[in-house]
Amino acid sequence: MTAADGILLVILLSLTAYLVLGGADFGGGIWDLVARGRTAAAQRTLISRSIGPVWEANHVWLILALVATFSGFPQVYELIGRGLAVPVACALIGIVLRGAAYVYRSYGDGAAGPDHLWGRVFAAASTITPYMLGVTAGGLATGRLDAGAALLTDPFAALSGGLAVVATAFLAAVYLCHDAAASAPDLVGIFRRRALGGAALAGTLALALIPLLPSTLDSRLDRAAPFIALSAAAGIATLVLLWHSTFRIARGTAALAVAAILWGWAAAQYPALIIGHLTVTSAAAPAATVRATFGVLVAGLVLLGPAVVVLFRVFGRSQEPATR
Repeated sequence: MTAADGILLVILLSLTAYLVLGGADFGGGIWDLVARGRTAAAQRTLISRSIGPVWEANHVWLILALVATFSGFPQVYELIGRGLAVPVACALIGIVLRGAAYVYRSYGDGAAGPDHLWGRVFAAASTITPYMLGVTAGGLATGRLDAGAALLTDPFAALSGGLAVVATAFLAAVYLCHDAAASAPDLVGIFRRRALGGAALAGTLALALIPLLPSTLDSRLDRAAPFIALSAAAGIATLVLLWHSTFRIARGTAALAVAAILWGWAAAQYPALIIGHLTVTSAAAPAATVRATFGVLVAGLVLLGPAVVVLFRVFGRSQEPATR
């Protein structure tokens, strides 16, 4: 494995962490948007308590992926900035608005109300951001860097965005089942039904994407097959675990089911970074820069990994269920 491949692996690991951790935070915002009925306030309280302590920290994984791309593959960073400016800008605006709205809503009057201005902004941004990130991934897979805003209506990119939204909502629902079991047992059934529905919808969208795969990816689908099988198996295991209320293990299998989708896409696209434009070899920075960047990234992960584990253990301890 070359140093450039090592940087690419760090990027993939960072995106995986952002998907299964930060993605669940976005999913929590989606469920905040649809919370209605007599338990709506309790749902929002649970969501806020679940994402509140660590939601800022999860963005470190996206920052790490961006820094690794900029340093190791500057041409990729440039082409994404120019060719995918619309979805990337929308995603970044959504991240900023979501963070600001969460803080303003938390400390403002009427924070729990469904019609509170900042509550609506928080929920809407939580939906728009993963959609735009999914559209961006669709652009990388198709190589449509000259499509501009038209990429938003491209069937493959649009379904990729939809799958990103549903996957984050599914993750959040599974995680919230675990948290509800500890502090709000009457909400477990609500989020379990949402997790089951999210799993079914995610599987449907994934199947709908297959006929729309670009020919360059379709010819490499055999590389992704093991990850597709892993995602399906983990998804089925999650459904069984949810049915039996084994929520702690279900969190891991749900994260694996979603992460395997990302891994399958990466395996099918490799060695291309942007289909039809750049590969790992052609886009890599000078050799000395690549080696130095890889060394710094590995050292950063050695420091960052344990810190994040401690953070989650400290803030997650109070929400551990008593029996599972």
